[in-house]
Amino acid sequence: NMHQGLHQEEVARRGWSVTAEQARTLIGSPGVALIDLRERTERVRHGSIPGALHAPYPDLQENIQPGGILHELADAKRLLFYCAFGERSAMAVQAAQDAGISTACHIHGGIAAWKKAEGPVSA
Repeated sequence: NMHQGLHQEEVARRGWSVTAEQARTLIGSPGVALIDLRERTERVRHGSIPGALHAPYPDLQENIQPGGILHELADAKRLLFYCAFGERSAMAVQAAQDAGISTACHIHGGIAAWKKAEGPVSA
């Protein structure tokens, strides 16, 4: 887990993360696609950020390749990933950047930070 935490810091250092407060200003913007990487059970248990697309982390590699849904979406929108605490989304940003999706970023701290910043959550 220490390695994953370090990964989140590295992604932030590269400018590929936004705070929950910054994310609140981006939500609803036509140029941003919010991507929930959590499993369905996590979404049911903890809620979701309204308007988020569900693209579970295990399907990420397929989704970010040419022809994949996230790769296609990235042509028109900035991808804003999130997960529970920011670890999976940090790794997803790195993978997306490696796949040529230069607009990918994530919410630092995940939905936990979002809730702490009083961002809206739907059931």
